[in-house]
Amino acid sequence: MSTPTEAHALSSFDGGPPRTGPMAHQELGISPALPPPLRRMAPHASIIQAERSWRQPDFLTGNARANSRLIAARWIGADFSEKTSEITGDYHMLSIALQPTEFSIWLGTRSFPNKSIVTGTIQLTAPALPARIVYHRPYDTLHLFIKNALLKELFAWAYGKAPIGDVVLRDPNYAHDPQIGQLGLALSSADAVGGAYAELYAESLSLAIVSRLFALYAERPASTPHRTVAALPNWRLKRVIDFMESHGEEPITLADLARIAGLSRMHFAAQFRKATGLRPHEYLLSRRVEKAKIMLQTSALPVVEVALTVGFNSQSHFTGVFKRFTGLPPLRWRELSRG
Repeated sequence: MSTPTEAHALSSFDGGPPRTGPMAHQELGISPALPPPLRRMAPHASIIQAERSWRQPDFLTGNARANSRLIAARWIGADFSEKTSEITGDYHMLSIALQPTEFSIWLGTRSFPNKSIVTGTIQLTAPALPARIVYHRPYDTLHLFIKNALLKELFAWAYGKAPIGDVVLRDPNYAHDPQIGQLGLALSSADAVGGAYAELYAESLSLAIVSRLFALYAERPASTPHRTVAALPNWRLKRVIDFMESHGEEPITLADLARIAGLSRMHFAAQFRKATGLRPHEYLLSRRVEKAKIMLQTSALPVVEVALTVGFNSQSHFTGVFKRFTGLPPLRWRELSRG
């Protein structure tokens, strides 16, 4: 396999505000903008990045720009040991089989044991979804990492308005799509085109793939008033809750949680409450109280130590919050829980 190179960011989609479609431009009374001029790649740079690790090209590990909206990488070989990954950043990942293969894969809570696929089989993995795989036969797979900003741009082109919240894509679940398969095979050979047209060739094929994926698997949100708040998507919610669980004893601000979710504080707070029924601070307090209940029931630590351990800055604050959630002060709750 060739030495991995810096990721090629498909420049038509890199940087700048999302462009909207003809309908949206008509509503705004402006003319559609032309795409930004193409930026030439460095000499001898590869358009398709070779992955060192399964589903983990360099741009996910900090070795290439992480703000690119669409990046192509290739996973090829015959390593039959178990591999794991979790897509970081706001990326969906489309997998396109370039040759028949067989594997056992686990995607979150779903499993596909001894799955045999043919060229042109596709699967979509949502951001932050943990995955692991064991290949049983040699493989050659194209991975397209698609940032949410590009999906929102496509939504605006298709419907003439910005989506409320994130665009939801259904997983094809290893459907066979001959059209995407042919486009993927053509994209995998983009380096062979050579010259100044190689980038344009790759960009056009990549956009064609994502456009077909969007047309077939994007869920259009129901028509709602402009001010309707969408619930925080599950993958963002998982990322925030994991952060709370691992840093719950430390001071955590709304800005910290919004940064983890990748949203502004205002949008994050509204979407979190829509998803959980609680404000972020209330949810964090509830988790601290649950941890405190376990400690009160299973240890002999003084209440003040329990309070400080789970993240409260004083026993009085802890007692007030604990009583609000349970109806009892901590000491009384401990006595009753132990019978």
